[in-house]
Amino acid sequence: MAGEKIRYREIDIARGFGIILVVAGHAIKQTGVSARWIRILTFLIYSFHMPLFFLLSGFVAAKILRMELMRERLSYIRDRALRLLVPYFTVSLLYIPVKLKLSAYAELPFTEKDILKILIGRSPDVALWFLFILFVVSAITALFVNQINFRQFLYGAFVLSGVFYWLNIDVRTMKYWFFFLFGIWVRLKFEDAQKEGIRDVMGGQFIGAFLIGIFYLAAVLFWYRTAIMISCFLTSLSGIYLTLWLSTRIEHYQQPEKLRKYLLYLGGFSMDIYILHEPILTALKLILWNRLALNYILVSLLLFLMALLLPIPIGQYIIRPVRLFRFLFLGEWAEKERSPVFLAERKTE
Repeated sequence: MAGEKIRYREIDIARGFGIILVVAGHAIKQTGVSARWIRILTFLIYSFHMPLFFLLSGFVAAKILRMELMRERLSYIRDRALRLLVPYFTVSLLYIPVKLKLSAYAELPFTEKDILKILIGRSPDVALWFLFILFVVSAITALFVNQINFRQFLYGAFVLSGVFYWLNIDVRTMKYWFFFLFGIWVRLKFEDAQKEGIRDVMGGQFIGAFLIGIFYLAAVLFWYRTAIMISCFLTSLSGIYLTLWLSTRIEHYQQPEKLRKYLLYLGGFSMDIYILHEPILTALKLILWNRLALNYILVSLLLFLMALLLPIPIGQYIIRPVRLFRFLFLGEWAEKERSPVFLAERKTE
């Protein structure tokens, strides 16, 4: 159909994988227990999950390259500010009294002096840094990157990201901008495949995926034993590839069907989960760990499941039906379908 906008469900599946990793990573760190299996699992999760989200965000931002007028780009930046910064500041401000109250239970207490750090991306809800940095890299890209100079910026960002990882300089904009641009490049490859009638973009590549999987595990092991951060840059690239490869397998072969459906469902609610999971983790940790003193394995499992699942009904039945709530917590003002469950049922939007 002319003018039809294609939705790549394999990207929604990858987003489902990503949000599971985010919640799992935050859940297992809540108790502060440093068991070996927790350290290993933490290294596996943190080896690529945030670069994956920047890539997925870049994938849906490829339209930046087709913007010819500055007013289009400024309009895009304004829309990104509403979508990302409104939820960032809403949840951050609501979280301040909670964080101040619970500082006695925190490893890094939050004080009144830390409130203004919200303006530079240091939210009391530590998970929200992603929204702030994503806005920054989106705005930079919109201001400076176009179809002509895209590859120069992509290569330059690749070098900068590698250097910042290598030197372990914690400037997140420079570390993650490359992955956002890389996501745009991946989208262009998907579009080229679409034009050529290629349904499966990854093209099978079982041997390649196996070899990259071995490389990924070796890089994670190297990072675990040496703490040399450049290995994390390598695990990010290989982990992203494996996630996209697995997501395309699940989408195009539609097996296992239930897993595909659940990942699409989680991918559709990923913003709701991302915004709400940290307060849920904080409240449940206080009850299950600090008050009831349950076994740390049981606590970690319960925290993970509840923080992953509870935001869905909250988002579907409380936030999304109320326009003001939807704007404040999800950055959406225009009327849309209340639930993204339809992602599992159709390819176009």
